[in-house]
Amino acid sequence: VNVGFAGVPGETLLLALDLAGIAVSTGAACSAGAVEPSHVLQSMGYSRIHALEALRLTLGRYTTEAEIRTVIDAVAAQVARLRRHLTPPPAMHDECPS
Repeated sequence: VNVGFAGVPGETLLLALDLAGIAVSTGAACSAGAVEPSHVLQSMGYSRIHALEALRLTLGRYTTEAEIRTVIDAVAAQVARLRRHLTPPPAMHDECPS
């Protein structure tokens, strides 16, 4: 599952979730460690800013509903916290859809 949250860089959210014990990624498995936005998302028409906000969550056969709810709660809490503390650069406002 690929999600993004306006004004919250994917790498920043990844680190916050990692500290909470939740493993996520900011790109495809084949581009692990890359600092550039996903070329796949960009080829799908996502702007560079939106591609940099992307976060990849992986579900498996044995992922439980309780685990999914835990991740949803953690992501919501971290996004809210980061939005309170991060100020988006002016360029970010120019690329967000109206």
